[in-house]
Amino acid sequence: MTSTRRFPGVLASGLYLLLTFVLSWIAFWGIGAAICAGLFTSVVWVGVPILAITVRVWRGRASLERALTRRLLGVDLPPPYRPLPEASWLRRWRARCTDPATWRDLLWTIPLSPILTTFWFLLCAALWLYGLAFSTVWIWYRWIDHGRVQVTSFGDWSLVVDSTRSGLVWLGPGLALLGLAYLGTRGAARAHSAVARGMLGPTRQAEIYARTAVLEQTRTRVVDAAEEERRRIERDLHDGTQQRLVSLAINIGRAREKLAADPAGAEALLAAAHDESKRAIAELRDLVRGIHPAVLADRGLDAALSALAGRSPVPVEVELRLTGRLPEHVETVAYFVVAEALTNIAKHAQATRAWVLVERVGRHLVVQVRDDGSGGAVVARGGGLAGLAERAAGVDGTLEVDSPIGGPTVIRLELPCGAEQA
Repeated sequence: MTSTRRFPGVLASGLYLLLTFVLSWIAFWGIGAAICAGLFTSVVWVGVPILAITVRVWRGRASLERALTRRLLGVDLPPPYRPLPEASWLRRWRARCTDPATWRDLLWTIPLSPILTTFWFLLCAALWLYGLAFSTVWIWYRWIDHGRVQVTSFGDWSLVVDSTRSGLVWLGPGLALLGLAYLGTRGAARAHSAVARGMLGPTRQAEIYARTAVLEQTRTRVVDAAEEERRRIERDLHDGTQQRLVSLAINIGRAREKLAADPAGAEALLAAAHDESKRAIAELRDLVRGIHPAVLADRGLDAALSALAGRSPVPVEVELRLTGRLPEHVETVAYFVVAEALTNIAKHAQATRAWVLVERVGRHLVVQVRDDGSGGAVVARGGGLAGLAERAAGVDGTLEVDSPIGGPTVIRLELPCGAEQA
């Protein structure tokens, strides 16, 4: 369970307890009746669709509980369900029925939630009612039973409020009860959400299952991205550098043939071969930089990003708040994300300036690239930003793009980078 904000006040807690109390009993009678009807009529197959719908209903009721907990208490309970297969409705229904989270939802819906919410409701209602009654009895006693209120009695002995002075005696206990009611309401909401977390939130096994599924998807995307990168390198070598090297070899061969008979022609061919060799070297340098820039390996992320900013046609301000080197794979991903982001800014953003901020926050490296362009960037399948997101996911990182129409565009990258530095 993760908290998205501080635990709420008494009004949100009281509303949460009241709504869960009402919904719990509605679900108890409604879902309980549907289960009984489905079981009794299942012998003639009428109950099967009733039970199928009821499973969906009680899972929906659990999802509503999670939504209330998140909206009113600021406590996030992620759905614990296993992914459903892309198959017929019968197999999907069987997958729901074999999911342990489904039966924990039912256990919460039928016996636990109604009992707990009733206890919390009666406890908090008693504290608030008695607290309000005792703290204000000195005001309203005069309108009850001709100005004489019997607070409590023990046999022949009784406590009676028949004057303002005798009523003010109960002001202290009433205020104490109101204080208990305040703390009790917030504490009851907190306790109920804690029990709900254990019943409706993901278990450790479910988290491992979901994590495994995510890692399988990430591995597939990383393998696909690596294969695409391999094809790009092969294409660049074949269409660019290889052609230049072939031309270089032809010119040198022709120069050798003309060296004795036509020295001037041979010299011109050698000059052309020399120019071609320099262009091939430049293309190889750019290709190697696209695989892993030497400046990144030699001098680190600061120097590599400064070199990127220097080559950018759009003015870029780079700010790094780092001490020491980071793991090599983290620096590599951060470098290529910034490089691709600056390329997109130069090509599409119509920006006049860009800013790059790199800092370490706890156990994560945070990279933010911002521009003052026209916005409208989207993470489309097969696009450059989608490739960056897959590259980030390959090292268990995340990439977020905020680019409203009209700008600005902000790309935020978070990468885990080991233990927090002192």
